Amino acid sequence: MMKIFSYRESTILRALSGDSRTSIRELTDLAHCSRITATKELNKLKSAYDIKFGIEADEDALGLVQRHLLIVRLDKKPKLKELVEIFKDDPYTDNIYLCEGSFDLIIHAVTSDPMSYIVWESLLPGKLGDYGVNIYPSELMHTNFGYFPIAKATISRFAKGIDDTDRSLLMLLAEDSSASMTDLSRALKISRNTLYYRLFTLKKSGIIKRFTLSVNKPPFGYILAYAVNYRFNRTSSKRSVRMMEYYKSYDERFPLMSTFQLLAPMSGSYRFLGIGLFEDKADAMKNAIMVHKSIFTQENPDIKHARITGIVKGTFPFRSIDIKSNYTRFRWSEEDLKER
Repeated sequence: MMKIFSYRESTILRALSGDSRTSIRELTDLAHCSRITATKELNKLKSAYDIKFGIEADEDALGLVQRHLLIVRLDKKPKLKELVEIFKDDPYTDNIYLCEGSFDLIIHAVTSDPMSYIVWESLLPGKLGDYGVNIYPSELMHTNFGYFPIAKATISRFAKGIDDTDRSLLMLLAEDSSASMTDLSRALKISRNTLYYRLFTLKKSGIIKRFTLSVNKPPFGYILAYAVNYRFNRTSSKRSVRMMEYYKSYDERFPLMSTFQLLAPMSGSYRFLGIGLFEDKADAMKNAIMVHKSIFTQENPDIKHARITGIVKGTFPFRSIDIKSNYTRFRWSEEDLKER
């Protein structure tokens, strides 16, 4: 049976997902409660769902143009702590999730240099060799909906086109985007006015898309990830629109967090990745896999799916953002293709 969440919980989580720097005073106005109540509700949410505050960044603007998703199948099932040890110092992986089903790992790798990525990927089978590894890499072009949290270490190592102060500021925000202006200015040893200007510039330039959060203990029992391949034809675009409208319309089902959390086209071993939150496996199969197959029947979709069971590295890309107003459909222009 679906859990019912309070208006205050939903309102506070939605507000902080959209802007994690929303003040307690603003939350009291939105949630129609006292400052004490808003603070208690916020602390309860942080504790119950393991909320981490970070940023959604424009990776292209930071020069992080090498973004890859690797679906990994293993012959021998590893323990979570073993994988944590293997990847703890890996410089190219932002987020890694342990799964059970058609595949065993989802690896999100980011860098600015194509050659260094190629070398890293070529060495990956050796890292996982004890487990009997099969790796299916794809390039992550963008996300239609959702995001992958950017790591402090990735900004430090690979971000380009920013000075040292902006780099340090972005690293601090990646760790805690709700930090006060006083704490940020003190850490950076700059005035509050300078800090305001730098934050304004980073937002205006689009480098920071959103101050946001990640929910690492989602309130729903089944996290489904699915990777899809298609055989497209001339009429596939019409069904793509139907699928997009389905995702948008489904957003109202859960009052605390939207069902579909990440929807991303890819190029490579797979063409699409989806991650969603469901009540159980039956709910996930019915409302994600079977719907996808029914809409794309003519494309004969090959769908590999698995339940995400833990975080090896990074954080989950889960938050409360309205799909209808944030879903973007990417289109290549002929000029873009010529330039590439």
